[in-house]
Amino acid sequence: MSYIQPIALAVVLIVSLYIFFARVSFLLKLLKFTQPENRFDRVSQRIASAIKRGFLQLCHFKISDPDILYTGIMHMMLFFGFIVLLFGEIEIFLKGFINGFSYEVIIGAQAYNIYLFLEELFALLVLVAVGMGFYRRLVVKPKKENYHFSAYFILVLITILMLTIFFMDMMDIAKEGNNPYMFVAQFFFNILHPSYSFAAYEVAYWIHVIAILAFLDFIPHSKHLHILASIPNNYFVNLDESMKLREIDFEDEEAESFGVGKVEELTWKQVFDGYACTECGRCSGLCPAANTGKLLVPKEIVLTIKDNILENADILLGNKEDNEENRVPLFKEYDLELPEKTYVEYQVSIPEKALFQCTTCGACQAVCPVGNEHIRAMIDMKRYLVMTEGRFPEKLISTFNNLETNANPWGINVGYRADWAKDLGVKTIDEEPNPDILFFVGCAGAFDDRGKAIAKSFAKILNKAGVKYAILGTKEKCCGDSARRLGNEYLFYNLAVENIETFRAHNIKKIVVTCPHGYYTLKNEYPKFGGDFFEVVHHSQFIKQLIEEGKLKLKKDFAKKVVFHDPCYLGRHSGEFDAPRSVITSTGASLTETKNNKMKSFCCGAGGGMMWIEEEGTRINKVRTEEISHTNADVIATACPFCNIMLGDGVVDLSLDEKMKVMDIAQIVESQLEN
Repeated sequence: MSYIQPIALAVVLIVSLYIFFARVSFLLKLLKFTQPENRFDRVSQRIASAIKRGFLQLCHFKISDPDILYTGIMHMMLFFGFIVLLFGEIEIFLKGFINGFSYEVIIGAQAYNIYLFLEELFALLVLVAVGMGFYRRLVVKPKKENYHFSAYFILVLITILMLTIFFMDMMDIAKEGNNPYMFVAQFFFNILHPSYSFAAYEVAYWIHVIAILAFLDFIPHSKHLHILASIPNNYFVNLDESMKLREIDFEDEEAESFGVGKVEELTWKQVFDGYACTECGRCSGLCPAANTGKLLVPKEIVLTIKDNILENADILLGNKEDNEENRVPLFKEYDLELPEKTYVEYQVSIPEKALFQCTTCGACQAVCPVGNEHIRAMIDMKRYLVMTEGRFPEKLISTFNNLETNANPWGINVGYRADWAKDLGVKTIDEEPNPDILFFVGCAGAFDDRGKAIAKSFAKILNKAGVKYAILGTKEKCCGDSARRLGNEYLFYNLAVENIETFRAHNIKKIVVTCPHGYYTLKNEYPKFGGDFFEVVHHSQFIKQLIEEGKLKLKKDFAKKVVFHDPCYLGRHSGEFDAPRSVITSTGASLTETKNNKMKSFCCGAGGGMMWIEEEGTRINKVRTEEISHTNADVIATACPFCNIMLGDGVVDLSLDEKMKVMDIAQIVESQLEN
């Protein structure tokens, strides 16, 4: 070997590493302009998350789905293949600097043969994975994918890398003799019988080196940035409640705006989510909005955040003046047509309309393999639009006014809040000042006819079980869930503080709710505002407890085929799947499951304040109801008044009301109470 090769290799390597680290440094520098966020606590939990979700690749199998299983296996083969082949790449480069270098000198012949076998095995698995990737993109062509040149370029580069490894190994066999440990190269050698050629080996060597360095430099400049960012993002994953939001200090007199209006007002983690996004499209594939002809595409939210900060990099770095002409807006009023199914590209700004189409169901976050938090960023941006700019869907004007004046989104006078309880023997907190539990009825339970029916059934259950309980009556206010998800944080704050003051004034220790939205909000978000002195229980959990304790005697002859619809806020967001199913089966019902259940449950369409917005495209509740109808169940069981409303409407819209009945689990249990 002449001195030319190591010198040339050194030059190429140094230039390539400079390009790589310069880009990585640039990307990290941009994060310094964003807002701080503590994701450095609970180190042991974060290490476990990085290992489990990142290194072991278990993030791909959180939700059972054929396409996710396919891509999960494909990515596992690629990931573990490159981990093993990394050692081979080091050896290849060392061979370029040291003539005749081999790991065999360090680890011995036997261990080296095992290493050669593993290298060939994983190179083969990587080629299989590449074939799966090409097949998926060229034959299956899922709608949720981005069909950019970069994806094909990377697949071609990987193919070149693997084929040149096998070719160089085949040349080694031609030179040194047969080696069964190089079983792939040996297989092709036995077919082709090539003669050793130093020139051919050198050509393959340099093709391989250039391909691996091109791959290295392409990563931070492309969608494949996730190769570097995904494991760190799985380390910095949210360890708290599923929709943990930033708190806003309304006492800050120097605050000029609230929420996020510019990309640098996001936290570094929210921008890093864009770096880590694999563009796999799983979030969009499960998103109810994206699947019913809305503009919202969850992956485009995080990708556009990344693209936006890159577009505004010169402003952040001081190379351009920060003015309207130079700055690319984070979001704007796009005149975009509704997509046919699940995909529309936002480019560098997010359509404002898309932000208000999110039902906050959490499907995107549940399926994301890298721990991205789509909902949090969208709510931060909605906060700015609502509280700073006053730009939001027109129908929300009445919703916000109703919440402000009557403390409920229906706008019905607060004096009617306890009317549903007449003649049921339900006592208010003033009549029963020391209850064992407070039944927080919620707005649907107080003002919507279907919600009232659920509240009545639950009250009858409590009466039958001899539970000492009370309601707040006219003292109860909306929990504020819809206001907060829609970005009206100030309205939520006032409602929450007033409710907490009421709870404290009456020494409330335990609260039971029939609404999962109230359950999540009171349990996870009220403690941030001083509401940390009471326990919150969902009525499915409480009914299950009453049955197990023998306080409820049921006839158990509910001879119906029942399918349970998992409410997003009870299931995905709160992790409760078993209690409602246990309650249903305790009545003697035959329980069946719909295709999308538990973590994969398809939203009813009411969450995120969508209950109060005019829905464009296909109605989500209609899609969900039709999906459920395929089970041929007699009863659709719910555990959320909003789900009950939406699916009830869906059954009527699809003319299924004579075949299927929508009932809350409380209504099913009430029908089974022994006299």
